[in-house]
Amino acid sequence: MCALALAGIAAPASAAVPTPVVTGPLASDPRGSASRNYTFFATDLDLEGRGYVEEEFFISGAANVYDAPNPPVGIGAGPVPAPTAHIVSTGHPYQTRLVVRRPKHERDFNGTVVVEWTNVTSGYDVEALWFRTHEFLMRSGYAWVGVSAQNAGISALPNGLKTWSPARYDTLDVTQGGTITGDSLSYDIFSQAIQAARNAPAVVDGLRVKRVIAAGVSQSAGRLGVWVNAVHPIDPVADAVLLYIGGQRIREDLDIPVLKLLSETEHVAPQASELSSLQPDTDKIRVWAMAGTSHSDWASYVVRYALLRRDLPALPLFDNCADPSRSRMQDRYVIGAAIDAITKWVRKGLQPPHSPQIEITSVSPLVVPRDARGNALGGIRLASFAVPVALDQGSNNNKPGVPGLCFLNGTHIPFDQATLDALYPSHHGYVHAITQAAKQNMRDGFLLEEDAEEVVADASTSIYGLGLNCGPLCANIAQFPLNPSTSILRDHTKFYYFHGGGALLKTLDLATWWVARGYTFADQPDFRSQEKSRKSFAEAAEVLRIYIKEVQHLEHRGRAAPESAALLVDYANILLEKLAELGGP
Repeated sequence: MCALALAGIAAPASAAVPTPVVTGPLASDPRGSASRNYTFFATDLDLEGRGYVEEEFFISGAANVYDAPNPPVGIGAGPVPAPTAHIVSTGHPYQTRLVVRRPKHERDFNGTVVVEWTNVTSGYDVEALWFRTHEFLMRSGYAWVGVSAQNAGISALPNGLKTWSPARYDTLDVTQGGTITGDSLSYDIFSQAIQAARNAPAVVDGLRVKRVIAAGVSQSAGRLGVWVNAVHPIDPVADAVLLYIGGQRIREDLDIPVLKLLSETEHVAPQASELSSLQPDTDKIRVWAMAGTSHSDWASYVVRYALLRRDLPALPLFDNCADPSRSRMQDRYVIGAAIDAITKWVRKGLQPPHSPQIEITSVSPLVVPRDARGNALGGIRLASFAVPVALDQGSNNNKPGVPGLCFLNGTHIPFDQATLDALYPSHHGYVHAITQAAKQNMRDGFLLEEDAEEVVADASTSIYGLGLNCGPLCANIAQFPLNPSTSILRDHTKFYYFHGGGALLKTLDLATWWVARGYTFADQPDFRSQEKSRKSFAEAAEVLRIYIKEVQHLEHRGRAAPESAALLVDYANILLEKLAELGGP
């Protein structure tokens, strides 16, 4: 490692915030090494196939303490914007880390860096926005920088960075040796991290940075909301802000665009309520609301399974909630549309669309009107919600006597077969309805063209409208350890967005068709149907064996990381065992 004191040339508007000393990129052992001398949660995505690289840096300097308030524990809602802060004290030394994922070449960089304040609710650093948006960011040429601004991600037991890898992270300190509490340095550390992304050539390897979007999710959105209200006006460093599923009410005299994007959970779960911080749109503020989505979403949870198995193997890989959890609504599509809209807002002055709000007929008691199948009315209604195949809600509950955060996880319960058959008597009709709804989402500005194509492609390869009964080993419900199924394995596979991995999805679509065919014949009592059922499950097993070979081939070509390939193969083998119990070989 070499320490690089990089002065940089700060933009006039942000000259008061120093560019910190940057050390790195840090050398690393291979991911998963017993030494743990590698980046925590080093990605298992195929960055090389997308023309991207991952690097880690330390930044150090002296930070201010402001009289900006600490947001409430949790999401950080607040009906009153924090006023402009004042410096209480200066010169507090710190050292923390940046994780950078960026295009390898200038020609692939769109000029925008998304700087994410990592989330520490779980007692370790979570790249909550990256997990949701990696596909959009890479296909669109963004650079992403994750900032460890808070002490919990660094020092919390048992999974903070310093405990996870003392050899790599023991020098990190955002508390001046424990004398500064309450993450009081975090606001200035985040500002300096933005300066590093903007001004220190090493951080983005000399890419020409034209604009920076500051972003936070949930807990970190709470702190970022305070930052943009209280600290940004003193020394502006960001060009725009994205607050996802959190953040206090935004002051209306800010000079940069702020887009707040909320899930259904923040409207219906009292423990996560953002109702007091809802506000009308202005020329600099947008508030978007997505019906049917959950605060803790499905895709970003699934895509970290292999990372958890590798880096934090003691943590569970499933929810233990009262109802099947994790809404399947694709919030990542709307986040991508939001970042795209923010970029155009900054670059061209194009105003983003105004979002319909989730309908609320009463706040006390809270009443959210719903349709006959239980789905909420109003809000941004993605095609998969406008043309539903399940109950998708933003709320859930813990099982009695079982601790947890299920109120954040939402609910997903597939409709029964009779309901599906009544709604979609033909596959063509289902695909047509999805296509029309996706086109409307695009016209409204909440879905990008590439994602609309993906929505329609998924509908086209689904079994909806075919009259097939999707039994337990086919149904997309709960999580894989609780309910192994081909459709959930498809999600695990899809969310990696493997370079050249489309064949895997086609194979799993075929496996799903055979499994559903097996259950459909099993419902018929005659001997011939039972024999067809057994053969269908056997065919599904054979297709899964092909899938395993395809995953292994992708790994051999370097397109799938060993840890993600191992996860997918393990889950496919679990399915093979379950199919054997149903008559498959």
